[in-house]
Amino acid sequence: MKARDTYICMVAAWALLLTCVCGAAAADKATAVPSGFTSLFDGKTLKGWHGSESIWSVHDGAITGGSDQPIQSNTFLIYERPYGNFELHYKYRMDGDGNSGFQFRSIVSDESKYAVKGVQANVVPTDQAERFGMLWEEGGRGELALLGHKMVISRENGKVAKNVLASTNSRELLFSKVRAYPEWNDVEVIAYGNHLVHALNGYLVFDAVDNDPNARTEGIFALQAHSGPPMHVQFKDIVVKPLTSEPDLTGRFISNPGPPTPANPGPRVPRKGQAESKPSARTP
Repeated sequence: MKARDTYICMVAAWALLLTCVCGAAAADKATAVPSGFTSLFDGKTLKGWHGSESIWSVHDGAITGGSDQPIQSNTFLIYERPYGNFELHYKYRMDGDGNSGFQFRSIVSDESKYAVKGVQANVVPTDQAERFGMLWEEGGRGELALLGHKMVISRENGKVAKNVLASTNSRELLFSKVRAYPEWNDVEVIAYGNHLVHALNGYLVFDAVDNDPNARTEGIFALQAHSGPPMHVQFKDIVVKPLTSEPDLTGRFISNPGPPTPANPGPRVPRKGQAESKPSARTP
């Protein structure tokens, strides 16, 4: 019996060692930083970021935002330094309903409340229709480029003007490429000068030229947890590369150009546990 027990213990030990080695190798592969990029998240801590400790934490190697309780006001996890022209990669997933986003070229409007103003790549469920993945300006111009828009943004007579030239992909196609929880969605955001591009899982979500003189050309990154019912969202593998010259995006992302869609969105779809509200220029 002693020899048998020893054999069983040796097998168990080798199995545990193999599991640890394979797990570590998989983790290393998942967190590998592409050449020329800098990681903004170490996979373990919120070093370099600051926000409400009741909303933001690290779980399962990912930045985790949200609460089991209603969130009283929009709040953000803010990165420590600004970027102007850049290529940003990250992964996200959302468990159930919610409203989030990845801010860029933004400013801190109220440090005590972790409030931010600026543009973001919107992160919401697909039931939010044309607002899914849109270019939104928090605390400013509101909805800019909607899902699938190839457009030019300008300012005429003191007001924002939106000229939709075509669609990058049909919304039905883009929705079909969204990976359901618990899978991760791969996102790329590229900003160079007035050109802003957002791609999801290799498909072009929007392609916008922002000629508005009020548009910011540099600012901080931040992650949003939107006010409203309980929600949870996760981000990981966040890496960025500063751009010193305009990138060639020819053939970079999958695009099936089509006719333009309306510049302005329809009524908002209320989140679960939230009454329908009128459109606002301040919250997506």
